[in-house]
Amino acid sequence: MDRDFWLFIGLIALAGLVGWNFGYPSEAALVTAIAILGWHTKALSSLSRWIIQPSRKPFVREHGQIYGIYRQLLRKNKQNKQRKRRLSSLINEFRNAVSALPDSIVLINQHRKIVWANPNSRKLLGIEWPLDNGVRFTDLIRDIDVEKLLKDEARFTQDQQQGVEIKSPLNHEQTISIKCVNYSDNTHMIIARDVSRLIKVNQIHSDFVANVSHELKTPLTVLRGYVEILSDSKDMPERFQKPLAQMNSQSVRMQLIVNDLLYLAKLENTDKPALHEPVIVSHLINTIVEALQPLMDEKEHRLELDIDDSIALTGASTELHSAFSNLVTNAIHYTPKGGKIGVVWRANKDQAQLHVIDNGLGIAPHHLNRLTQRFYRVDTDRSRDGGGTGLGLAIVKHVLQRHDASLRIESTESEGSRFICEFPAEKLLRGGADKVIAIAN
Repeated sequence: MDRDFWLFIGLIALAGLVGWNFGYPSEAALVTAIAILGWHTKALSSLSRWIIQPSRKPFVREHGQIYGIYRQLLRKNKQNKQRKRRLSSLINEFRNAVSALPDSIVLINQHRKIVWANPNSRKLLGIEWPLDNGVRFTDLIRDIDVEKLLKDEARFTQDQQQGVEIKSPLNHEQTISIKCVNYSDNTHMIIARDVSRLIKVNQIHSDFVANVSHELKTPLTVLRGYVEILSDSKDMPERFQKPLAQMNSQSVRMQLIVNDLLYLAKLENTDKPALHEPVIVSHLINTIVEALQPLMDEKEHRLELDIDDSIALTGASTELHSAFSNLVTNAIHYTPKGGKIGVVWRANKDQAQLHVIDNGLGIAPHHLNRLTQRFYRVDTDRSRDGGGTGLGLAIVKHVLQRHDASLRIESTESEGSRFICEFPAEKLLRGGADKVIAIAN
């Protein structure tokens, strides 16, 4: 820039000196300045046209500030072309990778219109690319659950377990799981997967457990009966009393396991309840506490209740009784003698929560995520001694899922645990036993 400035000043000075010899120094300097500005204007205009149409070389000198700008733009243009080629290559690799996936991948814009789909979309959903470009996804996949999923954008950023399962539009014997996630600011990715085999395997597993449990129920009942008869017999030698007592204890425990397995199978194999029945939670908790009071008295537990009896739920009373009873029973079993157990039932405008709290031994953090698995035990010996089946929390989890609720567990070792059942606002009723008024809608 300094060079151009001094060149400009030098040319004007030279023009003024030549004009001075002829008696017109100012006029000569002015004409030279206008010529220099005209040349620069032409160069800038040529550079501007080159930016719009790079194939034409601009009219610039091979030195000076304008030429420097031209070289910088030329370098940036080359870098942009290289970046564009790299991005195109990455996009092609991404599309090739997505095309190789066994799942269906569909990209939709903010108006739910299809902007891209991989080849497997045709096999699973009947969507063909590019034939269906610009078509609304819900015009091709007509399902009310899919409509709700795509309208609820808040779910796109949450745990992707929150998908929907529909029958394939091409084969009604095929079940498709559909999930939607954020892909960019204005684009969402729909992932569809064939889960027919998984559902079939789960059904076979569930049927197997149910059938085996059912078959075990009768022989266990017979076995318990004979053990009780032998235990009560006055002719039974003393040395057999302890083995018979152990047999009776284990047969009772085995029967409890069978009953819980049958109940779990029933939960898994039946549709969700209509959930229109008003359930007065305060009455439910009082019934549970009354039934478990002898066990609490035996362990000298102190019970603290904080129940809002004006808050009720819509749901299945027997299922909720089973879930809440399992939580309170667990608290009793795993709280040492003389401990404290609390049950809290409260609600706000967003949700209702049932807290079952104890000051027992607590649970290590690495166990918390697995507590609802069947037969998972933090301490095998302690669980067996307490009479637990290892299925209580699995039942709680299934019941809550059937009520669109969730279970959250908080625990600190040596301090105790808190089990929290969270129910969405649309399941709440207010008014107590005699008058229940829906507050969700």
